[in-house]
Amino acid sequence: GEGIGRCPQLTSLNLDFGRNHITDEHLGTFGEGIGRCTQLKSLNLRFGSNRITGEHLGTFGEGIGRCTQLTSLNLNFGNNQITDEHLGTFGEGIGRCTQLTSLNLHFGSNRIT
Repeated sequence: GEGIGRCPQLTSLNLDFGRNHITDEHLGTFGEGIGRCTQLKSLNLRFGSNRITGEHLGTFGEGIGRCTQLTSLNLNFGNNQITDEHLGTFGEGIGRCTQLTSLNLHFGSNRIT
């Protein structure tokens, strides 16, 4: 998670963490690391089919929000247990990415009302 923050010059990152045992704590730590990669322009992350409830989704979004050079963001959180409780903080974080020209968010098969 935080190790990715040791690569601050990354401009593109594509990772698939689908079908693992990733929890909210892992997601928050990973978001903090991503926040140190301030040169990112393209970010594609897949967290489908894990154990994410959204508890640290806000921390994750805040980390992404530090990547103000992002022009393309693709996130897949499908098939988790995410509720709508933390979506606002998550949205505020990614809302700081004012250079975005492409945004794809997938939250299918969760517990969002």
